[in-house]
Amino acid sequence: MRHIRTGLCLVALASLAACDVPTGLPQYDTEWNVPGKSTSISVNTILPSGVSVSADNAAFQVTVSPASTSIARQLGQDCSACAAANGQTIPKPAFTGSGSASVAMPSNVTSATLVRDTLTVTISNGFNFDPIRPSTAAGSARGTLSIFVKNGATVVGRDSLDGATQSLAVGSSTVRKIPLSGSIDGSSGLTVSTILNSPAGDPVQINSASTITVTGAVGSFYVSSAKVNLASQNVSAAPSDLDLHGMGSQVTSHANGGSLFLTVDNPFAVAGNLTVAFNGGTQPVVKTIALAGGTTTPTVTFSKSELDALLGNDIQMTFSGNVSGTGVTVQPGQTISVSSRLQISINVGNSGSGGQ
Repeated sequence: MRHIRTGLCLVALASLAACDVPTGLPQYDTEWNVPGKSTSISVNTILPSGVSVSADNAAFQVTVSPASTSIARQLGQDCSACAAANGQTIPKPAFTGSGSASVAMPSNVTSATLVRDTLTVTISNGFNFDPIRPSTAAGSARGTLSIFVKNGATVVGRDSLDGATQSLAVGSSTVRKIPLSGSIDGSSGLTVSTILNSPAGDPVQINSASTITVTGAVGSFYVSSAKVNLASQNVSAAPSDLDLHGMGSQVTSHANGGSLFLTVDNPFAVAGNLTVAFNGGTQPVVKTIALAGGTTTPTVTFSKSELDALLGNDIQMTFSGNVSGTGVTVQPGQTISVSSRLQISINVGNSGSGGQ
């Protein structure tokens, strides 16, 4: 005989309490089920250091190090003829120069998919000539400055300035925004590289120590999903209510024990142990359950004394613990959901010693 609603259970016990039951009636057991409110463990608590949820909860932010990166190239590094003619005024020699700088992903992020990312780059020309428009003569050669953002050998962003239509004036700073997209390998990080093709130009006094600098403001990237490694990552859920307030002494005097049946839907490839704490009763009750991937149905068993401590009170259940996993795919909005049902074993009747 099963009663799903607590109200029906109380009516049944109240009826027993109000009536004299003839001696000798047989004893029988019944089970009552009390549903608990569902709760969940958000992906936010599973994220490792260096990964957080964006303000709109639509993406993750992955922090890279350093927060900004610069490529500074002296003229004498890339132009050997300029180094030899330092201080002299000569027709500007043609040269090609390149440089690179890298940023690292958090060590526990193995891969990620970039979304809505933009690398802001500032080009500061410290040369005393325009490297991509070094001549004022009509029809003279024009150069290019190309900027690449790579993850290993994969290009995730690029930009180019063409001297035919653009310029890098002496002493100027030019800001460029480079869209980034694609899947990246966390172990490779990101590399910003530049290639400057500067043709021959008008006569100019050579300063081989002058510098052109490309600075990228990195900070953090937005990703739509990521694979992370977790080692004893602490997780927790918001408290969940288990309303046992209407069950008083009439129930506890007949309750032999009970079990809490849980259904846990875990979309993450993580495992560990969760501590389930029941607070609000005459004394706290603490249990432990195993957490595994997929859908599992762990059971928490209560002794009579533990159940007595809970019945007649508004109970709050809390779930917390530590989980681990390798190459765990996480996406914004994912949760581990937990639903519960308390089953109470009730003994009704007497042992022949009189009415109740």
